[in-house]
Amino acid sequence: MGRITRGEGDVVLRVHFTVEDLAQVQVTVLGPLAETQLSLQTVQRRDRAALFGGWRARTGPQIGADGRETARFLSSSAGGLVDLFTLVGAVGCMDEGIERLISASDRRLHAEFSVLPRASTRRAPWLAEAMDGDPRTVRRMAVALQGWNRVAVDPYWGRIDQHLVGEVARRGRLMVQGGAGALLDSLRPMAVWQPPVLEIPGYRPLIHPEADFHLGGRPFILAPSVFCGPVPQLFASPQAETVVMVYPALNNPVHAAALWASPTDMRQVDAPVPPTLSALLGRTRAIVLCVIADHPACTTTQLAQLAGISPASASEHATTLRSAGLTTLTRQRKVALHTLTHLGLTLLNTNGSVPAGS
Repeated sequence: MGRITRGEGDVVLRVHFTVEDLAQVQVTVLGPLAETQLSLQTVQRRDRAALFGGWRARTGPQIGADGRETARFLSSSAGGLVDLFTLVGAVGCMDEGIERLISASDRRLHAEFSVLPRASTRRAPWLAEAMDGDPRTVRRMAVALQGWNRVAVDPYWGRIDQHLVGEVARRGRLMVQGGAGALLDSLRPMAVWQPPVLEIPGYRPLIHPEADFHLGGRPFILAPSVFCGPVPQLFASPQAETVVMVYPALNNPVHAAALWASPTDMRQVDAPVPPTLSALLGRTRAIVLCVIADHPACTTTQLAQLAGISPASASEHATTLRSAGLTTLTRQRKVALHTLTHLGLTLLNTNGSVPAGS
């Protein structure tokens, strides 16, 4: 309970840090249950179509009746969100998160489920019992969450997790190099570090009555999320030992397209590579060339996923192919994209054989 949520207007939420608070700043991935709940809010909205339009079109029609009612109960499309993050904590798998949810005390469940009183008029009758932590109702909600996870999150979890782990590593390096202040300063423009205060524009306190929030000695957990809205979300349950700030970690349509591509689109190259091409370039490099041909304007991350190799290896092979004049690199804003050259296309069309007259 006590979740501070976004509203309309230019209100700024101010999170105050002491020296001791700065020493307790952490960055972590909350796990699949958190992403599943946040995705319930995203699927109800229609904004940020460049990031989520394809994902909504594919997954939205598959949500069941219990899933829709659970979505409205846990995560209002208007911005309210029940705080399961501090209740459940970071978990490595969906089953672990569900087990923690159904094992939570009646008191904690009642406190969290009562956080959005304005949603009561839209609440399904069976969810009224969840307000008191009724075990059967909580289990029914858990089943709905698991069902939605299987449709909307689990098929993409490998890529989502890789994306979030990379984000944590990047922010973690900043903290190692420049301390917690450098980490908080890197959150611009979605949050502005004005020591000793972190300002979050676009907030309107819904539950917490003040625009100034003091951590009170509790650790401050930064948690990147693919499904978080454009404004970071603060979860500050009085019963919890930590304060969690979930922030958006997906802002690039190119990266989004890689996350939501169907398994068929993102499968590892398994078609036979021409033996002459493998002999000329080496099998892995030949696969990389074929991937760039089949998926023009792909990023290095996408190239690695499609070829089934590490990003570092994909970058190395792409550099070699580019030096040979078989591929080229173009930039779209800050994103580097690999494409085939005419020479590369000619080489593929001849199955790796030297063209006549060369």
